[in-house]
Amino acid sequence: MARFSFGRSLFRRRGSARPKVLLRGLTRRDQAQHAAHLLRLSREDRYARFHVTTRDEAIEAYSRGLDWQHDIIFGLFVDGVLRGVGELIRNGATAEISLSVEAPWQHGGFGRTLALALVLAARRVGVTEISMSFLSDNRSMRALSRDLGAVPAGPLSSVIESVKILPPARGEPAPE
Repeated sequence: MARFSFGRSLFRRRGSARPKVLLRGLTRRDQAQHAAHLLRLSREDRYARFHVTTRDEAIEAYSRGLDWQHDIIFGLFVDGVLRGVGELIRNGATAEISLSVEAPWQHGGFGRTLALALVLAARRVGVTEISMSFLSDNRSMRALSRDLGAVPAGPLSSVIESVKILPPARGEPAPE
């Protein structure tokens, strides 16, 4: 069972007023903002997201190459600027979740919010298994994966993959 505890610090940075935060689905029209968000990630956060050193050109090509019609992508906007992205890359009844949150907004509930939105969307479109891969030293992603109820898949290495089996949405038969 998934456990989500946001506390009182949801979307608030230390010492600042509560920002205007909007969660919404992204479409191809948002591609430039998506790329700009990924380009604002620090070198370390890019490595955590892609598991390789990633140049600007590769990030721009990645963003352009997304299947905006098929994949499910959510964005968290802070005062109108895209600061966090969650991607559900589908392959039949399975999908992979990828998350990215800009450094000033990490540890404030953005990743959890994006992950929960993606899990709910995955159930709606018939995804029955979600995987997440992350660096073994990424404690935030380890905790999020555990809170989602995912279990490690495969041997431990520098990159951990965890898998969550989703129950069917209400009113839908369980997959066979």
